[in-house]
Amino acid sequence: MWEYLSASFLYTLGKDAWTRIFRKSRKSPEEILALQQKFKPIFEDEITKNWRGKLRRDIVIRDVRRFDKYPDIDEKAKGISPWFRVGLLQTYHRGILVGLQWERLIAIEGGKFRTAGAEDHAGQGLKVILVGRIPYENIESVDLHGDEYYYFPHVYCHFTRNKSPYEDVGYYEERENPGGRPFYTEVAKEADVLRHPRKSRWNFLFRRPKT
Repeated sequence: MWEYLSASFLYTLGKDAWTRIFRKSRKSPEEILALQQKFKPIFEDEITKNWRGKLRRDIVIRDVRRFDKYPDIDEKAKGISPWFRVGLLQTYHRGILVGLQWERLIAIEGGKFRTAGAEDHAGQGLKVILVGRIPYENIESVDLHGDEYYYFPHVYCHFTRNKSPYEDVGYYEERENPGGRPFYTEVAKEADVLRHPRKSRWNFLFRRPKT
């Protein structure tokens, strides 16, 4: 019976178990398609309504697993907050783009970028917005009417990658679309920009707080 406890057998057993667990935790292609068809029209209508009416684009992102933490804020808690406001920008083929904050990027050698700091002139660099991409499969439900605290739409999400709702975060440039809504194109990944810190020795004063 000892041959069943060999290293190769245990490895295969563990691998098969992990595969079964991992597959069960992911949505099937059919489920993902159904979510795309369900949520895309909702967000497209909201984006168009805000653009035509020149309304605010705020939405509230809420963690499904910690929905009962709203509307309280624990200033001492570590990690991403269970709820926060962002700007609904546009949809993409897998989900929605949400704006986190406006910044400026300074071009450096090799076609790379760093964020502008106190050592740079005001207005210097490329104006960009830090954008999070939330796939439809991470969205559980949407309440378009909000509540007595925030009347903006509440989007309930599963915080998965890095315990956040985002599959990716990057810097985007807002571009005008004559006669239509503005659109957003990616300039650089946040991770790539963070590899090139600002020149100032006071960098720690300007780090982006966790959302």
